[in-house]
Amino acid sequence: MSEILVSAAASLTEAFGEIGRAFTRENPSVRVRYNFASSGALLQQIRQGAPVDVFASAAAREMDALARAGHIETNMRIIFAGNRLALIAPARSPLRGSPLRGSPLRGWADLATPAVRRIAISNPDSVPSGRYARETLQKRGLWSAVLPKAVLGENVRQTLTYVAGGDVDAGIVFATDARTEGRRVRIVATATPGRDHAPIIYPAAVVRGAPNPPAARRFVRFLRGAAAQRVLARHGFLPAGKG
Repeated sequence: MSEILVSAAASLTEAFGEIGRAFTRENPSVRVRYNFASSGALLQQIRQGAPVDVFASAAAREMDALARAGHIETNMRIIFAGNRLALIAPARSPLRGSPLRGSPLRGWADLATPAVRRIAISNPDSVPSGRYARETLQKRGLWSAVLPKAVLGENVRQTLTYVAGGDVDAGIVFATDARTEGRRVRIVATATPGRDHAPIIYPAAVVRGAPNPPAARRFVRFLRGAAAQRVLARHGFLPAGKG
């Protein structure tokens, strides 16, 4: 049996696990292995020559950078999903201090209040969810108030863990990630694509020099097919272009 290595954004962990199994059922001679991390970290690994077959990013920026450097097969680049950005809070940890003592976080504006002391966001320098969070906060005039309170995660799942564990008062992650911790976090509000931030899109492409190019191309095409799209929808992802 041959295999392919797919380097994918951390927010795709559960959905891609299912998609990999579905792909192997249709392609029994190919096993799918994954490397999940922030899109920025995966970009650096590919630049440094990691033997990756497929790259799936949570934003176009990282894919564009690889395209400019000639690291992907541009004719095998697709957009396969979208997402939403969510403001979340620990499900069972009321905020401390005034003016929200004993009452839940109610919306984006509350991030600027003294009661919200620690806010988890992913590092905007390397993680797409962090960039979308920064853009949203800037558009809403909240970035300068949030920055001193920010606890930066290395990827969206680490950011989610800070909120789920009650280590922070609030956090900003993709809506699909919030769903994975449905009992420990609650979604307070979602951002509005096009107004708060650029649309959230997930591109995938075959990496130039992939160890297994034929299987890599089949996997990328599979992502746009009905089976993979059903899995993505079940995990809360939006159709391509709808984020």
